[in-house]
Amino acid sequence: MRDDILAKAEQMRAEHSVFALATVVVARQPTSGTQGARAIILPDGRVEGWVGGHCARPAVTRQGIEALESGTPRLVVISPEIKEPTSIRDGIVKVPMLCAGQGELQVFVEPFLPKTALVVVGDSTVARTLTRLATLLDFEVWVCDPLADMEHFPDADRLVPTIDALKPQLTERNFVIVATIGEYDEDAVKTALESPASYVGLVASNKRLATVKAFLGDLGYTDEQLARLKRPAGLSSFVIKPEEIAFSVMAELIEARHQGLGALTHVPPPQRAEAIDPICGMTVDIATARYTSVRDGQTYYLCCAGCKKTFEKQATA
Repeated sequence: MRDDILAKAEQMRAEHSVFALATVVVARQPTSGTQGARAIILPDGRVEGWVGGHCARPAVTRQGIEALESGTPRLVVISPEIKEPTSIRDGIVKVPMLCAGQGELQVFVEPFLPKTALVVVGDSTVARTLTRLATLLDFEVWVCDPLADMEHFPDADRLVPTIDALKPQLTERNFVIVATIGEYDEDAVKTALESPASYVGLVASNKRLATVKAFLGDLGYTDEQLARLKRPAGLSSFVIKPEEIAFSVMAELIEARHQGLGALTHVPPPQRAEAIDPICGMTVDIATARYTSVRDGQTYYLCCAGCKKTFEKQATA
């Protein structure tokens, strides 16, 4: 059972699911919990696994849900020596043991939330620098541009060929930064604003931002919608080099992430069908995949023309 729970947890992480993992670290008898027992707690309160009986389970479940909401792990101490429940302090939550058995359980509850996924739209120098910085700062990184490939964006987790292909993939887990530098700013911003993305930013001057907002306003976008569009400026000093601009953008995105934007604390929508590029290992959205290849009756999905060429060359070698 313990191995099954860990295997299930690994599968859920791969699927970007939201859950908390509860592990019994101390079990002083008499108690129905055993040291090393584990359970998965979902945002709706469902529990898979076993960490204790009807006295411990509600308290652990409640702390699992709270851990997901706050994004912070905690040690839940359930003991007959505790007279009043406490809120989290120094990473510890204390709960009275009210059952007749009067044993003690200490359960470590750890939330697992999908990484915030940063979508960089464009093939500019700023876009390329953003992907490198975002990877170092523990974002999942997507790149959307017809010219994007693994050679220019080796740090990307996902390549999306067009904004039309991007739109159905966006969720509140995404931050979107449009770094097209004037090429198709308006179309990219429209796609982002029509999505549930938690943050939408445009790399542009204040004058250019005002021009884009005016254009969208003429198309019927409301003030509330336009207010979502930001000009990220994480550094107060003047920056002009592409690398400095990218660094400044990331400073603001880190602050947004600290504020909880992009964090999923509920059951996400059904997972879109995805495949792994057999050449570079990138994630490919099957519904919008531009490059495919059939080998021995099986369809393979590839992120770019270069990977497709390499894959098909292997078949003839």
